[in-house]
Amino acid sequence: MISFFSLTYVFLTLQSTVINCRCSWFYKGTTDPRYVPYTEAVAEKLEEEYRHGMTTGEWHRRLVLPNNESVVMHGPTVMVHLLQSATDSFSSTPQTTMRPRVVRRGWDESEIEDMEPSSIDHLLLLCHGVGSTCDMRLRSVVEVVDDFRATSLQLLQSHYRNSYDNGVVNRVEVLPISWHATLHAGEAGVDRRVAQITLDSIPKLRNFTNDTVLDILFYTSPIFCQTIIDTVCAEMNRIYRLFVSRNPHFRGTVSLGGHSLGSVILYDLLCHQRPNDSDPSEKHYVSGTAGTGQAAVRYPRLEFSPAALYALGSPIAIFECIRGVESLGADFVLPTCKHFFNIFHPYDPIAYRIEPLINPQLKSMKPYLIPHHKGRKRMHLELKETMARVGADLKQKLLESLKTTWSSVWRTQPPPSDCQLEKVVEEEIEKEQLCEENKDDVSQDIDLEAPDVLGKLNSGRRIDYVLQEAPFEMINEYLFAMSSHVCYWESEDTMLMILREIYSSMGVQTDGSLPQQSLTVQRTRLQREEEALSLSTTDHPSTSRGDTYRKCSS
Repeated sequence: MISFFSLTYVFLTLQSTVINCRCSWFYKGTTDPRYVPYTEAVAEKLEEEYRHGMTTGEWHRRLVLPNNESVVMHGPTVMVHLLQSATDSFSSTPQTTMRPRVVRRGWDESEIEDMEPSSIDHLLLLCHGVGSTCDMRLRSVVEVVDDFRATSLQLLQSHYRNSYDNGVVNRVEVLPISWHATLHAGEAGVDRRVAQITLDSIPKLRNFTNDTVLDILFYTSPIFCQTIIDTVCAEMNRIYRLFVSRNPHFRGTVSLGGHSLGSVILYDLLCHQRPNDSDPSEKHYVSGTAGTGQAAVRYPRLEFSPAALYALGSPIAIFECIRGVESLGADFVLPTCKHFFNIFHPYDPIAYRIEPLINPQLKSMKPYLIPHHKGRKRMHLELKETMARVGADLKQKLLESLKTTWSSVWRTQPPPSDCQLEKVVEEEIEKEQLCEENKDDVSQDIDLEAPDVLGKLNSGRRIDYVLQEAPFEMINEYLFAMSSHVCYWESEDTMLMILREIYSSMGVQTDGSLPQQSLTVQRTRLQREEEALSLSTTDHPSTSRGDTYRKCSS
């Protein structure tokens, strides 16, 4: 005789299969009321536990998930996901929060609102850096990538509104690439061996170090470097195949993004790819240096050729320096990837420039300033430039005062003519302005239009791109150094730059009617009159830094 629980389970299974053949387990976010799907691996474990409860009637069991969180099923409709506290990454004993997530099986179309277009223009795979968490809120790569995807959709709706409404652009799919769990967990994991040699003192700091900083040392080891490289390549190939199988009409391109050490992994992998392979299913290996060492590692093959590599807060350049590379040279390229963009925050202590490795002369050239997503520079940067112009006006007034003093003091000697004195004053002004430009702006000695100045790595385009710091970050750049290394996941400027690169290759530009920020500086009547006088006597108005960057990028 079949029990009531068995019949109910069969009915719910068939119902869930008809409703949604991809995912049937969801949880409600802690800050977002929407239901979020579990990964397929976790969903399978939940389905097994649910099947056990429905067939045996045994509930209230604790199911431990791979991230040491747990799910308790109190019944067919009452299920909760117990989270770890924010201090879990620094302690050895798991603790749970007071507000668990609500878990449900199956979904209701009236409760889950799909705001994303069904068509996908581009696929972006993001690889995380050291550690199991990616930002200051200790979120996993899945969570930060979900925010990155949401940011891209918001920017498409605001900056590509006309194209979005007309169906010219749809959306960019962003998927995470994770390798940390494979390195630290399972039979090949190193946590067990590291735990045996870890001291008992300062346990929170030591556990944090073992989970994050040691990943850099593991990458310099030929053994663990091989594990990391194989894991990242296999995961990208797996996700790409799965994505193509579930999106058979996809005709877009694929890009790669890596944060911190993740960018180094992707860079090394792309450096050892072979272009124009006859058999795409063939699994070849190319030997190369391992991490920062000299031992050989076999680099597997990607099953696709990425359109671009976006390095976020990347230490690629310092890895190359440690390997003994003095210069990559103008002919250096990534064999299967045409474009490479090195994006960093000005206060990021982990980030380094790439362009001086291509051409040492580019050291004197400032990195390309990424525009603010609201259309122009941040207000405090424009204020600094305004104050610089006011300072130049004051200097000119001072020189005019000196001219008058000179004429009054040297009455006993024949004074120079007004034309000669004015010429001397103008020369001094030009020298002062030239000194300021050399300090604050890019060097004008380098002709970016000349061949091989920027090399072939990015098809002759700029490689280094710097974000604009926020006003509060100027208070103390050391205080915000560490937070700046993980700022990219929530940076609209970073995501907008990526979107512009993706859609410009498709011939689609941003809308021209974006809301502009305005900067208003209140001046006294005397200051306005002095400024008008100074502008009327100046033949060459000063050039803003934004204009200089635009000239360099053209």
